[in-house]
Amino acid sequence: MNTILRAFAAVMVSLLLTPLLASAVELSTGEKDTILIGELKIQPAVSERAIKRKQSTELQLVSDSLQSQLVSALNATRIFQLVEQERVTGSDPAPEPDLQAADVDDKKIAQAGKKAGARFAFLPQIDGFEDASEVVEYQATGRASVSRKLFLSAVVRIVETASGAMLPDSPSVQLTRTEEKDHVRPGALSVSDEVIVALAKEMAKKLSQEAVMLIRPAKVLTVTGKQVLINRGSEAGFTKGDLVEIYSVQSIKDEETGELFRNEVPVGQASISRIEKSQSYATISGDDAGITKGCIVRFIKTAARRAAEAEPPPDTSLPDFGTKGDTGVTPGSSEKPLKWK
Repeated sequence: MNTILRAFAAVMVSLLLTPLLASAVELSTGEKDTILIGELKIQPAVSERAIKRKQSTELQLVSDSLQSQLVSALNATRIFQLVEQERVTGSDPAPEPDLQAADVDDKKIAQAGKKAGARFAFLPQIDGFEDASEVVEYQATGRASVSRKLFLSAVVRIVETASGAMLPDSPSVQLTRTEEKDHVRPGALSVSDEVIVALAKEMAKKLSQEAVMLIRPAKVLTVTGKQVLINRGSEAGFTKGDLVEIYSVQSIKDEETGELFRNEVPVGQASISRIEKSQSYATISGDDAGITKGCIVRFIKTAARRAAEAEPPPDTSLPDFGTKGDTGVTPGSSEKPLKWK
């Protein structure tokens, strides 16, 4: 009876630890991780909404563009080795994604990726899309203006092909773009495809950056005094003024299961002081609890957010004399002085 209970307990522990194991992916050393990019899916609710709004063409365009742009963006990171989709699905090219979510078994993709030598399977999906336009006509001039706003949300689920486990964190990005056209004849109003392609390209770049940070986080190459050299630069999304957290990494083996875990301990913070294409320099701020070569680097706050938070909030306890429409003239000092009754 005790043997059965111990076996049952071991099974339950392994099931509970599965999400944690996915987050403790052991990084390859001195080589690129090979990945397979699955066909992009569209959530059924998103495609149904596009059909009702007669925007199926726009959704199809952003889907096709994002699929190709994501492949290019991930390849441009120089972090991953890509496996061609045709090598997995066979000699026939992969079918075009349908507006109804593609009927693809994610587990089969992961298994096919494993056979093709891919360590990870990237499964992209569009989970939000809106294309809204507002037209204003000017009767006096016979012209019109159009304001177009596009919203796109996408996520990439990442599966480790060896275990079939999905990483608990998934790169997810939401973007908005606008397009303005003024002084156009009402009959000549038309929206362009350029803004959709640009939106897909930006989305692919953001998703690839998030994927790199998740699987291959930035690392400290060397420390000289207060200066830290990091192996990521502008291509990875770093900008001058970003605040980063630096972690010491420790691999821990579970004696019961034999699985490896990665323990991350914060050892300090730094501010990006100089940026290049593939590397950046940061200045340590505050205490240094052991920042050294091999530590990983993660974003805390972007430079833009830090600048916004640095502005002191207005003091609401003081009276506001500068009301809207203030002429800058105090009561009684104008050409019509106050008359007391």
